[in-house]
Amino acid sequence: MQRKKIAVIGIGSFGKLFVHYLFDDGHEVIAIDKDPMIIDSIKDYVTIAVTLDATDEHALRSQGIADVDYAVIALADDFETSIICAESLKKCGVKNIYARYQTELQMKVLALLGIKDLFNPEEKAARSMAETLSFSGMRSSFLISDEYSVVEVAVPKRYINQTIADADLRHKYNINVITIKRPTINKDTKRASDSKSEKILGIPHGNTILKEDDIIVLFGSQTDLARFLET
Repeated sequence: MQRKKIAVIGIGSFGKLFVHYLFDDGHEVIAIDKDPMIIDSIKDYVTIAVTLDATDEHALRSQGIADVDYAVIALADDFETSIICAESLKKCGVKNIYARYQTELQMKVLALLGIKDLFNPEEKAARSMAETLSFSGMRSSFLISDEYSVVEVAVPKRYINQTIADADLRHKYNINVITIKRPTINKDTKRASDSKSEKILGIPHGNTILKEDDIIVLFGSQTDLARFLET
């Protein structure tokens, strides 16, 4: 994985988790917020934590914002600040700007400003949970875009002991099997809670046999995945 330089502006509940994950993954993270108490609370979990007004173009430039690979506007409750910040980042020459929105109107306004990469974590989380609860056998769902998802599903009974080639999900449903999670038992451990785990089988071949208790990880359009899950 290539190390990136990423600025995250607006450190709310989402922003805190986001910078933690980025930093744990080895990226250079610049956390920016106007609240000094918030900045102090995360300073040990990022590369640089700085208190400044995100609408101040000169302050942003002073932090070398033009050199980041990505700038993420993670503000949730102050859309006016998000707009001004987006304009300032563009003036500073930041090429890759991601901006958070909460309403369809906000999404349209940001798009008019030329911000193409827009996200709404609450909407994605809600849709993912709705999908998980709607279909029996689904373990989790991750939205790639408005059209495509990755889902984890318990192997349907009709496919147990079949090979992936025999199941033929690609041609029947236009979905791909990315990998398989297979339960394993570690006999060497002394703790019962540690004895069970899951083994990732990597990219499966057509002759891989689907076993009971397997979890298959699937990729496809939401329409095709729903068609598979409903049957």
